Amino acid sequence: MEAYYQTIPARKKRSRINYKLKDVVRRKGLGIGSAGLEMYSVLLEGETEALENDLVISMKVSLPSAVEQYIADPAIKAYFLHEGHRTAVSQRALQAHADPLLGHATLNGKGVFVCEVSPYTADLNWDELNDFDEMMEVTAALARCVAKIHCVSDEDSDQTLINYSTEQAINQVLNGRESDFVQHVTEFGEQYAACVRADHQLFADAFRNREIPGV
Repeated sequence: MEAYYQTIPARKKRSRINYKLKDVVRRKGLGIGSAGLEMYSVLLEGETEALENDLVISMKVSLPSAVEQYIADPAIKAYFLHEGHRTAVSQRALQAHADPLLGHATLNGKGVFVCEVSPYTADLNWDELNDFDEMMEVTAALARCVAKIHCVSDEDSDQTLINYSTEQAINQVLNGRESDFVQHVTEFGEQYAACVRADHQLFADAFRNREIPGV
């Protein structure tokens, strides 16, 4: 925990929070990419002693990047202390308003990624979403939300691994070719959707035929 505190940038630290540890619960990770991974939920005292101000942070073992299987760059490998460090740095670089409690540490010899677990996380109620036009409207709204979350200037990033402006490089490539880019993204999305449907069918068939060991 002490090492984790040191990885929070000074401008992100909340002065009224003393980061006092109150409780820890060990659990197994859930969801895509996290299933079965070692994870700890940590209860911290909030800005006051009132229980409703307490914070919950998650310490989760980080896995290597999927890109690492195809690009073995010694400079990139040496830049990060461990996978938890890489995950934290990457998230700050990709999100305009990254979690102020975002950080990293080492736990049992493994790099862990640390972030806050918000008690106010809400999800959409999908039960009443049956009309195609409504689905398209919601999809467009969600797309704008995702784009806004990741709309961050690389000039504001703390990392020094990439020593040039990726924004300028992308703009130079796309200048005058915006329609080509839209067509490329559309085709990619359609191909990816077809792949997902095929994968789901393979999974459903394997599950029904009891071909998945341990399930």
